[in-house]
Amino acid sequence: MTDAPNKEQLRRASLARDARQLICECFMIESGDDTSLTAYYRGFYLQLSFSELHPLIVFCLAKKIPDTESPKQLATANELNLRSILGSHTLNPEVGCYAYRAVHWLDAKLTRERLFEILERLAGEAQRGYNRLSV
Repeated sequence: MTDAPNKEQLRRASLARDARQLICECFMIESGDDTSLTAYYRGFYLQLSFSELHPLIVFCLAKKIPDTESPKQLATANELNLRSILGSHTLNPEVGCYAYRAVHWLDAKLTRERLFEILERLAGEAQRGYNRLSV
């Protein structure tokens, strides 16, 4: 029997831990726990969650939005999700916010440049979604 699965699991856990450390170095972290960190980015509340098992990083960009329950907004959110390939758009009427969520597989060590490349794409998509939903 080989210990390759154990080595792979250690590699995956290391990728997730390294990504978390990089994010802590790049942002003023508002709060955090064992699985997630929160900060602000380009006018959005940013929550980053990590899974060492896979390894994954989940990006969630959220912003307060008025009137989250109109039929037009719900139809627009659905349309956005039908066209979005990077992530998903949602409205939360309980807290009155818009959120955009995307998941990225960490197949290699995350660099600062790659982190901000990902964040710029996601923030751009989130801002477009927010703009469509806040009219």
